[in-house]
Amino acid sequence: MKKIVLWIGLICLILPLQAQTGIPKAQAMFIYNFSRLVEWPLSYKSGPFVIGILGGSAVADELEVYAQGKKVGTQDIQVKRFKTMQEITVCHILFIPFARTKQMAEILNALQGKNTLLITEKNGALNEGSAINFVILADKIKFELQADNITKYGLKYSSKLQEMANAGS
Repeated sequence: MKKIVLWIGLICLILPLQAQTGIPKAQAMFIYNFSRLVEWPLSYKSGPFVIGILGGSAVADELEVYAQGKKVGTQDIQVKRFKTMQEITVCHILFIPFARTKQMAEILNALQGKNTLLITEKNGALNEGSAINFVILADKIKFELQADNITKYGLKYSSKLQEMANAGS
């Protein structure tokens, strides 16, 4: 009997862990698809399409695998990892994991005048300047969108992106 209880307890610990390991993969797929639904200015349409990840995140690992060999228009996708905020260079998309969102004000200052789509995973991050924010609703990963935070960086977005965000709420 003790063995059965132990196994049930172990399974209860493993199942949520397996579900959580799928979250970075889903986020990576969403980020790639966002790149197809947002339009950057002409000056951002040459060279590699850079997706930056601030700090350590499993999303970077998943994104490197998922985006391998893929393009945005004619641009090869390049995933760049930035260990610190000071390392951030020009990128099309910047994903800011939950642990780094406490630096949002500094990140926004560093990106002033740049055409970067900011993506986060923290409740309330849209109010802090994020354009897209991942949320978990009914055990599914969804995203919310702040249109003003997209357009203020000189980006245009497809109505399909707005529809997808609305469908998730």
